[in-house]
Amino acid sequence: MDKKSIHRHLNRQIDKYLSEGSLQNTPDLIAFIDVINQTYLNYEKDAELFEQSASLNDKEYFEINQRLKDELAKKELFQFKLIEAIRQLTQNDKKLHVESNVLDLIDILNKEIEIKKDYQEQLNQAKINAELANEAKTEFLSIMSHEIRTPLNAIIGLIYIMEKENSLESFHENIDVLKLSAQNLFLLINDILDFNKIEAGKVDLEKTPFDFKNLVQQIARSLQARASENMNVIEVIVDEDFETHLVSDPLRINQIITNLVSNAIKFTQDGIIKIKLSQIAVVDNYSTFKVEIIDTGIGIDRKKFQTIFQKFAQAETKTSRQFGGTGLGLVITKKLLNLLDSDIEFDSEIGKGTNFYFTLRIQIGNKSHDHEAYELLHSQSEVNLHGLKVLLVEDNLINIKIAQKIMGHWGVDVDVAENGKIGVEKYHQNDYDVILMDLSMPIMDGYEATTIIRTEDKLIPIVALTASASFGYLDRALQIGINEYIIKPFNPKELNMKLRKYYTNR
Repeated sequence: MDKKSIHRHLNRQIDKYLSEGSLQNTPDLIAFIDVINQTYLNYEKDAELFEQSASLNDKEYFEINQRLKDELAKKELFQFKLIEAIRQLTQNDKKLHVESNVLDLIDILNKEIEIKKDYQEQLNQAKINAELANEAKTEFLSIMSHEIRTPLNAIIGLIYIMEKENSLESFHENIDVLKLSAQNLFLLINDILDFNKIEAGKVDLEKTPFDFKNLVQQIARSLQARASENMNVIEVIVDEDFETHLVSDPLRINQIITNLVSNAIKFTQDGIIKIKLSQIAVVDNYSTFKVEIIDTGIGIDRKKFQTIFQKFAQAETKTSRQFGGTGLGLVITKKLLNLLDSDIEFDSEIGKGTNFYFTLRIQIGNKSHDHEAYELLHSQSEVNLHGLKVLLVEDNLINIKIAQKIMGHWGVDVDVAENGKIGVEKYHQNDYDVILMDLSMPIMDGYEATTIIRTEDKLIPIVALTASASFGYLDRALQIGINEYIIKPFNPKELNMKLRKYYTNR
């Protein structure tokens, strides 16, 4: 037997427990050692595969990795049995006997080798899947870069043009394009944040009374201008007996339907987009109904049916290049529907259109002052907040000026503190209805300032107005006493909605 071909760890065991002469003219022992040697070599392959699997960062492979860890733990026990077997072979004055427990051990090793082959195949497949996932993520990042840079390019270019042309006609024309580019960038960032929030399990559904039919009609009105750009018409079809006064999370339902209608608009030219509400049943104060978004657009290839709901994927790469988008909209929609104990389904035919649909079971509400309060609070129009006293704790001069001008249009009395230390001092010196608190500031940040204020006042509303979108930072903010947060860049209507809640509760 060539000792160079024997694994180094096994060689040490042979040198320790067997004499040099015992390996001569003993074919049974040599065959036994050869089996053990192959097992040792397989261990090293397993270890290499395990190192590769440990680098896979997708949670889908956690179970395989855990099983492999358990398997490696068993190897220590097998190694102990092998050493004991060698000891038994060298007993009785170096005369070798084939003991029954050695045969059992060889049988165990043969079975173990078969099991290891199965694990190796699973790990290899996991590695292939991870590489495919990484390719998808790389493609997604490329699309994301394109989607972000496109509106940024328009914004930077138009600012330059406006500076050069300096005419009133050019100003009005360019300001509309700037507004559209900024909105596209804002929606893109919101999609990324929503996806991250859902993936982290940080979405909590509200229970708010609202008018479902009215909500759908508002969505149709708000998207009609965008639909007209593709020469499309949006129709709303509602069953006569539809139970419209419900209690759920209207903002998330709005997001679901808006995503689906926006998709229909994007992939339809000179066609019709229908939003159809069909009553199925009303039982035990719960309404069960079907929502359909039907378009006459390009349709989806049946071969791509499974991929469109996968993260970082669209039906085809060329689709994202032709029509735009990140491929996150349907993923977010599906996950939000899952939170509502529903799921999305669809039928489609190339060249004839697509019908996305889902069924909801939602508690029925009563049209009352609660509905009127909700509609006032969540209406699309901004309301005057004359007399509301706000302390804005913010260190960025541009952000301060923007916030002051926006809130100034609503009649808000804004006092400014350039950092958390000054913010705490001003809180002690004056009375405020609301504090808008940036989290990242020099001298004293928003976390420390909030902690100090909360030791003295548990009631004053503190709203984080921050660019820190990490859930670790936001969770920490909520734990120390922040009531809620608004992510920069913020939508002025969202800020108005938040502030009017505290305005009506003064």
